Amino acid sequence: MPRPSTDPATDLLDELEDTLVNGTVARRVEILRSITDLFLVGGEDYSDDQLSLFDDVFACLVQKIELSAKALLAKRLSQHPAAPPRIIHKLAFDDIIAVAGPVLTRSPRLDDATLIENARTKSQDHLLAISKREHLSEAVTDVLVERGNMEVVSSTASNPGASFSESGYSQLIERAERNDDLAIRVGSRINIPRHHLLRLIAKASASVRTKLQAIHPDTHVEVAGAVRQVAVRAQHVSAADDPEIAAAQAYVNELYES
Repeated sequence: MPRPSTDPATDLLDELEDTLVNGTVARRVEILRSITDLFLVGGEDYSDDQLSLFDDVFACLVQKIELSAKALLAKRLSQHPAAPPRIIHKLAFDDIIAVAGPVLTRSPRLDDATLIENARTKSQDHLLAISKREHLSEAVTDVLVERGNMEVVSSTASNPGASFSESGYSQLIERAERNDDLAIRVGSRINIPRHHLLRLIAKASASVRTKLQAIHPDTHVEVAGAVRQVAVRAQHVSAADDPEIAAAQAYVNELYES
């Protein structure tokens, strides 16, 4: 039974709750569609109190509604610039990617802190959805590149609206050493810093190097020098790490001392 109240907002929530508990599935979906229509028609002119009321109503609805209807709600609210913040947060952290995905990819109501929290705690599908956002800050891409699988990292590297920190680029290049497709995606970025580009090309396979030099023809001379430096460094490292070479050097030193 609805609780007695003189507050119209509370009365509305009581009526909705009663209908959701006792109504049919069709009736529940009808309520969700009507409330969503009502919100979307209002544009962006809602007051904080009105947004809070819609937040309460949607919170009531998603607790009782079926998955397909919840996914539809997420899709319809995902691009609204003034969508109720609490329901957007709840949808973004839903375990079902059909619900969380549209919000993570499109909602302007999710700030960097929320995206980072989501990327650190949710599934690879959630990270993939985040990687497709129109704009990604360095702080967000740092987490995507660090925690994401190859599909997530490739999607992030291909996103023209993504920004990368120095650390982010270093991680991308490190992972690209074992994946030619990723190397081409990273090297094809228009705004990749030159020192990272040269490092990437120098470490790439011959086929990838040819493709990237075709994209960046002005790097040919610099790349040749970078490749020589990498080769020399690799020789030094391998000599130092090779136990047979180390033993031979020790023997030579003993002979010299004698």
